[in-house]
Amino acid sequence: MSYTNSPPAPVTVFFSYSHKDERLRDKLATHLSNLQRQDVIKSWHDRKITAGTNWAKEIDDNLDAADIILLLVSADFLNSDYCYEVEMERAIARHKAGEARVIPIILRPVDWKGALFGEFQALPKNARPVTKWSNQDEAFANVAEGVRQAALEMAEELRNKPARSPAATSTLSASSSAKPNLLTALNSSFFTVPLETAMPISEAVQPRPYENPEGAIRVGSEFYIRSSYEERCYEEIQKGGALIRIKSPRNMGKSSLMLRVLAHAEQLGYRTVSLNLDEANKKLFDDLDKYIQWFCASVGKQLGVRVKTEEYWEDIFGANDNCTDYFKKYLLEESDRPLVIAIDNFDQVFKYPDIETDFCGLLRGWHERSRIDPLWENLRFIIVYSLEPYLLKDINQSPFNVGLPVELGEFSAAQVKELVTLHRLNWTNATIEQFMALVGGHPYLVRSALYHIAIGDQTLDDFFRTAPTEAGIYKNHLVSHLRAVEANPALKAAMKMVVSSADPISLNSDDSFKLDSMGLVMRIDNQVRPRCQLYRQYFCDRLGA
Repeated sequence: MSYTNSPPAPVTVFFSYSHKDERLRDKLATHLSNLQRQDVIKSWHDRKITAGTNWAKEIDDNLDAADIILLLVSADFLNSDYCYEVEMERAIARHKAGEARVIPIILRPVDWKGALFGEFQALPKNARPVTKWSNQDEAFANVAEGVRQAALEMAEELRNKPARSPAATSTLSASSSAKPNLLTALNSSFFTVPLETAMPISEAVQPRPYENPEGAIRVGSEFYIRSSYEERCYEEIQKGGALIRIKSPRNMGKSSLMLRVLAHAEQLGYRTVSLNLDEANKKLFDDLDKYIQWFCASVGKQLGVRVKTEEYWEDIFGANDNCTDYFKKYLLEESDRPLVIAIDNFDQVFKYPDIETDFCGLLRGWHERSRIDPLWENLRFIIVYSLEPYLLKDINQSPFNVGLPVELGEFSAAQVKELVTLHRLNWTNATIEQFMALVGGHPYLVRSALYHIAIGDQTLDDFFRTAPTEAGIYKNHLVSHLRAVEANPALKAAMKMVVSSADPISLNSDDSFKLDSMGLVMRIDNQVRPRCQLYRQYFCDRLGA
């Protein structure tokens, strides 16, 4: 069928996707905006909601009003409670009722068994999910063209049914029959890339630039490996008075996860603040009052409000009381939008007993207030740290036994293999096993090696030869750990014992605790062993084990 006329009424589109597929959302958004400029689409909406609005209601309203609903289906989409149980279920219900047309786009291999739309297993011959697209721009252009054709078909159906009531024409039917056959309709509008067109990543048309592994991984990076805790954190931050505690040794991905939870909070319309205690002037930690005032001023500065500590500070009251008033009467009361504060490198507080006791007690007190005072429900925290606090005596004053605990670990073998592929390295399974035998799944060690090998700084053979030495790519990392160990004679002796033993050994709790916090050892019940062979080889040599 050919279409010579434009649709009498452009369609409305809703685009449902997991926030983890944000980059792909942006690619398709460009094509949808082009269709809007061509008057094929009247308007299109998705899960990006204007700050300050009721995001859940606005999403529901937009989805219910849409003529065409795009489902950007991935494993992450199906794992998202809201996408899977609310948006997709409602979309399919509207499709079955003839109120809208659903166009699913398969992004990654998905286990369809038991899924809400298990009937999709009967796919067209060439509609097979693939892991990689050889040219995503071309793929999304095809999707956009499919949206155009669906809009034209729906407009043609309306032309053929001039007698329809106003109520029936408010939404465009997905089929001329009273209730369309879901599988038939979806088969005609199913967009994936045929399996045979998927190219190995090394042959990609536009290779991605490699990213230096130092520091936190930027939001949207293709080299970020998602934590199993990520979705749980996204759900937790939406709860009143939420407190998320992200713990792991340094260089294990804590800050990267923190950034993504903050980005998710921003997407929900929340106010967000990120503080890094490693960047704070160390003199602040010598005086509780100065530290608390700095904390209040720093939060306000990132919120774009004027510092007013002098208006709320009364010498007769303590720093914690003044800080509570500042938040209650100024930072919280003047906005009904939740405020999420992320504090990175919280370990700095543990070095100062007076600051630790009062500041930790303050955070715990605010968390308790959220249970009885709706105002404090809007204050939520993400605390990022490597060390466990061990100076606090009163557990009722500690924020470290409440909230959601998140303890990050190492990459799995499958995740390391995924990163190898992303760096376009043609390694065999045996090579990957040899690589992991040296560095394990330590996120920084893995990403640093793959980056330097991928950009040609050194060959794989050179890496294996020099990695455990100060001539290799890990020089600064290893020397930093060596200096920290050598600065404490007891810790030095403990580390020497660990790397000298072929089996896990028992240490006193203090040494075991410190070496674990540094990331140099792995706990096995009450014993420890070197975290990886790289550390064993290096410290055996430098400590004369």
